[in-house]
Amino acid sequence: PQHSEALRYFDGFREVIARRDGDAVDLYFPSLGITNRAGGSAEAVVRLAEVEAPEATLEALGLLPVRALMPSVGLWLVRDAAGGDGLDAAARASAAGWPILYAHPDLAYPAQIHLGPEQPPNDPRFGGQWYLERIDILDAWALETGSETVSIEVVDTGCDLAHPDLAEKFDPGIDVAAGDDDPSYVPNTQGNAHGTAVAGLIAAVTDNGEGIAGTCPGCRLRCVRMLETGTATVRPSADIDAFQFALNTEADVVSNSWGFAEGVAVPKSLADAINEVHEKGRGGKGAVVVFAAGNDNHEVQDYELLAVPGILGVGATTQYDEATSFTNFGDYVDLVAPAGTLSTDISGPDGQDAGDYTSTFGGTSSACPIVAGVAGLVVSANPDLTGAEVHQLLMDTTRPAPYATVPGGHDPVYGYGIVDPPHALRAALGLPEPGADGGRPDAGEAADAGPAGGGDGAAPGCGCTGPHGGGRVPALALGILAVLRRRRSHGHGGRSS
Repeated sequence: PQHSEALRYFDGFREVIARRDGDAVDLYFPSLGITNRAGGSAEAVVRLAEVEAPEATLEALGLLPVRALMPSVGLWLVRDAAGGDGLDAAARASAAGWPILYAHPDLAYPAQIHLGPEQPPNDPRFGGQWYLERIDILDAWALETGSETVSIEVVDTGCDLAHPDLAEKFDPGIDVAAGDDDPSYVPNTQGNAHGTAVAGLIAAVTDNGEGIAGTCPGCRLRCVRMLETGTATVRPSADIDAFQFALNTEADVVSNSWGFAEGVAVPKSLADAINEVHEKGRGGKGAVVVFAAGNDNHEVQDYELLAVPGILGVGATTQYDEATSFTNFGDYVDLVAPAGTLSTDISGPDGQDAGDYTSTFGGTSSACPIVAGVAGLVVSANPDLTGAEVHQLLMDTTRPAPYATVPGGHDPVYGYGIVDPPHALRAALGLPEPGADGGRPDAGEAADAGPAGGGDGAAPGCGCTGPHGGGRVPALALGILAVLRRRRSHGHGGRSS
């Protein structure tokens, strides 16, 4: 019905007042003072406390289980047993109380991939992989080129699985939009080349006489097609399916060059799914979850997707280390990376360019996969690190951004600085910084900090033997990281949960 009476439900501790408006739903969040609009749904997402018979429990509450979304968190997709829609199911579940922890309709939220300007900049340095030069990738590759045991999941619009610079890198993926096992791009749809460009920046085949080099040449890829087009809507159940796949496959890194439209309050179920992957993925070590900050020149708020604690938020810079004009900013941008303008492309009329490569990729969409590739290098170098430790290490080892207004701290535009792969790898491997007196802090700092990650002087979560020198990581070299970690806390902006 048009403009129906309001229904009330609770998404976590957040009250939501919802009204149907034709096929759409208007959501008012009293605690935030904002309104979102989304497409309607026949189903709802609920989080159920741990019970012996979850399906029977849901049925007793008037909710018909459709399927489990993320069993380890208790997330279920349900319908209203009385024949109502997803809004009715969410209101019924919220009114039931225990053991329902929260509920929300599985609405179609506006989502977008974070492309930059359609026209490439008129700059004499444009056209090559300048972005890898800006992060000293050759110095990083002298330490680590990536391991085939490290898997990076690309959540996007699907991939060209037959691309000559990518085909041999893909392990089986999934399509959570169509509900099948084929993550290929869909021909003749807007933005369908986006996922292929992201995958190429992460791990294109390197040193093969073909095309471009990937940031983490030795890493493997899995493609998850989640977005129907570049400006599609997406339901939380599909988002959760993508992250459940990351749990199932024990992905080391999850790269997300997409986000909701500006101002959308992130559903609690999606936040919980992301945090579950960050904390318990990768066989219990936790995965690194990387998201593009977005291209709206917008200050990210504490209720938006980028504010989820388990997310590493990435902004974009130019070849001059200056922030792009469109990159989002605020407390939840953790670091920045150069925009990877040259990448793999769908061949033929569906691509950005006529061949297998494009020089018109950009936006924070192209900065995010560079950081995801660097995370893959770090996990390859020290697989004993937890996801949270890699997340923190990448922030701790950034290069200062020359245009930052808060040097040495968290800058609202540049976060903690520009991603620095050689520095990150030296920290992960316990190697001293060149010309830094062996990488030792002064005696007072060393005594105050102590060894990071344990009393035996090992790297956080590290055993620590491996292909890069075998033997324990020097405690004093990691003391530097411990000092930095006190200054740059992962929770710098008071991230919401």
